[in-house]
Amino acid sequence: MIPLAVRPAAQAAELVQLLRQHGHAPLRCPLLETIAGSELPHLPDLLHRADVVVAVSLHAVHFAHDFLLQTGQTWPHIEYFAVGQASADAFAAVGITASCPDDPRSEGLLALPDLQQVAGKRVLILRGNGGRDLIANTLASRGALVHYCATYERHYPELDGETLTHHWQAAGVDSLLITSGELLQRLLVLVPDHQLPWLFDRLLVVPSPRVAEMARTAGFIHITIAQGASNQALTAALELRKME
Repeated sequence: MIPLAVRPAAQAAELVQLLRQHGHAPLRCPLLETIAGSELPHLPDLLHRADVVVAVSLHAVHFAHDFLLQTGQTWPHIEYFAVGQASADAFAAVGITASCPDDPRSEGLLALPDLQQVAGKRVLILRGNGGRDLIANTLASRGALVHYCATYERHYPELDGETLTHHWQAAGVDSLLITSGELLQRLLVLVPDHQLPWLFDRLLVVPSPRVAEMARTAGFIHITIAQGASNQALTAALELRKME
């Protein structure tokens, strides 16, 4: 298959390598860039006061860890949670065991037994700039004291949607690997309206039922839900569809 990988450059490079190992001929086109967040200087103090840390993405973990390394600091011995397997794997890569739900969504995280009784606990949520507030609002309603730290920021590169779409068509792209609702929206904004029928007819691999519903509402026809946003989960989902 000829899948299009649109996640940020570092993760897209890893994904492309993995896809090639499985016999695919992927095309890489990052639609989103991530840079260090402006709130990182507050991270050490926030971690020092936290009882629980929640990471909403692997980028949140990567940028936080890089900052701690640069400043000669370490992760404290407290409770860690990850929304999805990709975030849990990022924690594992730096020596931290993080609890992770089978359902890779905010709703899945909030259903974990260890997050039901959090009254009085200080919870630090590592994320990018902006995003859903469901985790913070729900934990606060359960009595937790919640703080955010934007460890990274998202930036969109300037791209010509018409030219890109023609390039994808000429390359024979037959599938799209989308790891978030944000990337899905970015793709829909970039592709010209008259090219949307072509886009909607591609196989779309998404990380969760929530993103799948967004895709159906937009007009996508062929949707597969992977077991999370990790490169391994995306590749496994594509492999399953290839064998059908």
